[in-house]
Amino acid sequence: MVENAIEDPRTLANPLVCGEFGLRFYAAAPLCIQDGYNLGTLCIIDKNQRYINREQAEMLHVLAGVVMDEMELRLAARKASSELRNWMKN
Repeated sequence: MVENAIEDPRTLANPLVCGEFGLRFYAAAPLCIQDGYNLGTLCIIDKNQRYINREQAEMLHVLAGVVMDEMELRLAARKASSELRNWMKN
């Protein structure tokens, strides 16, 4: 989480921060599959400085879990559909 990107040394050189966009706030939760691989992050950004509390940060992680559940469900459905088509061909 970066509450004020223009004062955070980790983000000062980021083009979204120092460029025209003017990013100030960034929070993210990892998108991990059940095997532990990280596919990326679910991010919240804003051009205004923001603060989030512990409950809001936890909600971001819950939402990331919902996103991963949906992605894994869709992947499982595609796999099952493909297996069914292959079975029907034989």
